[in-house]
Amino acid sequence: MIVDDEVDITDTYAMLFELHGFKAVVASHGADGLAKAQLALPDLVISDCMMPVMNGLDFCAALRLLPGGDKLPVILCSGAPELHDLTTSSHNLFLRKPVFFDRLLEEVQRLLPMRP
Repeated sequence: MIVDDEVDITDTYAMLFELHGFKAVVASHGADGLAKAQLALPDLVISDCMMPVMNGLDFCAALRLLPGGDKLPVILCSGAPELHDLTTSSHNLFLRKPVFFDRLLEEVQRLLPMRP
């Protein structure tokens, strides 16, 4: 699942992940992502931090409360990490934007084996 309010980012990442054999679900903000995760928990989440409606940190914390969410690999991204409390355990990895797709793909492949 890719959660970001920038449509260019979600569409580009979704297309690239699908070219690498992944099924990508996109959401435009944390509340949208949470609603979709409640219907079907994804194998991994990539989320922006700064989004309207529900920010990435609140979204990730809420994900952890879903059945199976405590084991869900989460990558949190932001172009302004100094604006966020990144010491929480709501995510497995933080990446500073801009994130190049090759790096993101490498981290996704590394984190997916964490999923039982």
